[in-house]
Amino acid sequence: MLLKTLSVTALSAGLFLGAFSAVTGFSTDAEARTYTKSRYVNNDRCYRVKRIPQLVEVDTMGKLLRGSSRSWVGNAQRHGALVIDRYHDPVYIQTERVLEDQHVTLVPVSCR
Repeated sequence: MLLKTLSVTALSAGLFLGAFSAVTGFSTDAEARTYTKSRYVNNDRCYRVKRIPQLVEVDTMGKLLRGSSRSWVGNAQRHGALVIDRYHDPVYIQTERVLEDQHVTLVPVSCR
């Protein structure tokens, strides 16, 4: 009977220790999932330099210098001569207008 009592006591003590260790084991698991640490963060930003040329609008018909015209070529007084009514194109001075001046722009890229 004494042996039976000791075994029941040992069994209950073993169950108690097992339950206690299981509870403390779960609590350490929960603590292990939440922790703090110190670290250095790289806040660098990297860019690629790109030169942009000047953007110019060229107007080939900027300023009218002379309008279109016609002229006679040949001798109309001579019998049988060839006479040509020639067309002359208008003459313009080309103009330029700067739409965007040359500059340097920074294009964001990843830092390697």
